[in-house]
Amino acid sequence: MSKQTSKQVDLLHKVERRLTNPTKKKRGISFLVLLTLPFIMLYAGHRIFTTNEAAAAMAAQNAQLRQESAALAAANEEYQAVLRNEDPDLYYEYVIRIARERLGLSLPGDQLFVDRALQ
Repeated sequence: MSKQTSKQVDLLHKVERRLTNPTKKKRGISFLVLLTLPFIMLYAGHRIFTTNEAAAAMAAQNAQLRQESAALAAANEEYQAVLRNEDPDLYYEYVIRIARERLGLSLPGDQLFVDRALQ
């Protein structure tokens, strides 16, 4: 056999050995990949799940803030109507309500109930 043919035969034997019995180094790398891949997938799934939870929580908070904003806008409109003094009855009712709620006052003839649980 010639020298070049001998080299080709040796190369074919090396390839055949590598295919039939891969080195332990190759097995270690593939084993490491197979071992870490599920953890990487679990971590990615966990991140996606927590991101979706956070988005849902933010959407709920956004809806609550929109409701509060609408309630404040309605109260502001009522205060603006009182300040413009468009309706004298509305102004009178507003003054009576504020006197009852904030100052604890009452009109003559009103029946007052005291809740002792709150005292």
